[in-house]
Amino acid sequence: MRILLLAATPPELDPTVAWLRKQAVRQEQNVLAFERVEIEVVFGGLGLVSTAFLLGRRLPAQPAVQLAIQTGIAGAFDRALALGEVVNVVSEQLGDWGAEDRDGNLLPPAAMGFPPGFPFDGGGILRPAGPSAILPYPTVAGLTVHRATGSQTTIIRLRESFPDAQVESMEGAAFFYACIAAGVDALQLRAISNYVTPRDRSAWKIKAAITAVNTALQRVLTPFVS
Repeated sequence: MRILLLAATPPELDPTVAWLRKQAVRQEQNVLAFERVEIEVVFGGLGLVSTAFLLGRRLPAQPAVQLAIQTGIAGAFDRALALGEVVNVVSEQLGDWGAEDRDGNLLPPAAMGFPPGFPFDGGGILRPAGPSAILPYPTVAGLTVHRATGSQTTIIRLRESFPDAQVESMEGAAFFYACIAAGVDALQLRAISNYVTPRDRSAWKIKAAITAVNTALQRVLTPFVS
């Protein structure tokens, strides 16, 4: 079995990579081998474009991937989620896909006569297959944007357009799109580093979020590598 382990940047995954290297029976470039599984570590870069390119090139190639796991940090719209809490993202929407109307509101493709097809569902949502239901982390709905939200105007617009969205990232939808299209089971684990508010980096808890999500990721991977 091969697992593809993906993060946008190395710091988001470094603790788990170090943990895996200590246990691997064999290592070759970015692939760590264990008795029952091989784990391939890749970094997709910041945002949708680089993530989509990497996965579009990798997932159809050999050796075949049976499970892809994306990990990283996220901002939370939902204040019921605590900073540093690990969440299991089970659906994704694109937060700025379509056209801007004259009043600044978003016109999604369906409103312009272009309803999204596969791999989106009828509501324009990406819902991959995978082992999400068995994990002990809250399941949340994700929203993916090209730029991290940082103004009250944008926050209000997104909350009106996507009232069910609980967390925001810059790569999640590209990950789910590629996995569904390629028929690969997908799991997206993130930890909350900040609330989606007018931009204030001083309030972000990035280090705590990275520690939390790597602890969770190692818990998920332990049955495969032990």
